[in-house]
Amino acid sequence: MDNRMKNSGEDYSLFTAYSNIDGVIIGGMWILSFLCFVGEFEAPLLSFVALAFGLGSAIMLVMRVRRFRDKALGGYITFGRAMLYSLQICFKATLLMAVAQCVYFQFIDHGYLINQYITMLSKPEYAAVVKDSYGMDAKQIILILQTTVGNLRAIEIAFQFLTVNVILSVILSVPAAALSKRG
Repeated sequence: MDNRMKNSGEDYSLFTAYSNIDGVIIGGMWILSFLCFVGEFEAPLLSFVALAFGLGSAIMLVMRVRRFRDKALGGYITFGRAMLYSLQICFKATLLMAVAQCVYFQFIDHGYLINQYITMLSKPEYAAVVKDSYGMDAKQIILILQTTVGNLRAIEIAFQFLTVNVILSVILSVPAAALSKRG
């Protein structure tokens, strides 16, 4: 264990300071990924950019945990501490993402995203895939989308994303911690 980290108050201060910065970095990458995802309906190339930001955030998470390990902990971190730090980063990123999505759905979207999916499902080639994959007619799915998702408030949509992001954060933190532990 690093001799610099004897004081638990100092430990907590460093942990919080580093995780705040790292949470903003990862959260920013997730927000850019989300915005590229939304933009892919107009510019399909943005789907690759969204994917790159999403995958890049996982790599960046490992890099940031290792940076914390090396700069704040003198090069040593246990799996448990790395897991806790990874979760802290991801939860802060998730909260930032939820705020951004709430703002997006409240003030920018105005039904754009759901309408893009409805337009896509209205095309015969997609309708056939939906019928084969889900055993449902595309018109039924469009009706479900309109009656359920179409009636959700921005905060409810953001909360749905937040729930998924928390689960993904836990899953993502395990390999990040395993790749970052040392000592």
